[in-house]
Amino acid sequence: MKPEEFALEMALMKTLVPAALQLILLPVYLPPSATALSLPPRYGVAVEGAVYCKCELPGYVGSLGASPLPGAVAMLRCNSSRPGASASAVTDVRGRFLIQTTKVTNYAIHKCKLFLVSSPLPGCDVPAGHDGGFPLKFVRNTVAGATKRALYTVGPFKLAPADPSLCPHHP
Repeated sequence: MKPEEFALEMALMKTLVPAALQLILLPVYLPPSATALSLPPRYGVAVEGAVYCKCELPGYVGSLGASPLPGAVAMLRCNSSRPGASASAVTDVRGRFLIQTTKVTNYAIHKCKLFLVSSPLPGCDVPAGHDGGFPLKFVRNTVAGATKRALYTVGPFKLAPADPSLCPHHP
């Protein structure tokens, strides 16, 4: 190799090697904040819904063909590795319930379903055939003071006796 060729080759190596090393090492030396994926915030959850009885009781809603069912118990049950990941609520006079818990977060809510546990009226029992529970639908993230929750909805549920003549009658 001639001295001129050697000098040219060395000049190219001085230019190309540092550039190649920069390309190879650049991703390794970026600060963690530049390479980490941004995950959504972790919130406790709230689940809202309503339970109705397909009988003409006080508060009957003609468009639904049903009445609000106060006193029914709804339970959020989760199949997760964390023990005790469940919460429940009782419906109010309008048949509505709101379950709020920090035992479950928006990260694990996909493992949860809602179950109707009990009804105060024998004629409006918990619906059969839903042993697997009811899926939840995400609504929005909410903030109340310092408390942040992911809000989900389920239902409305319409319960009915097997025979409509078994509807409880109220004056």
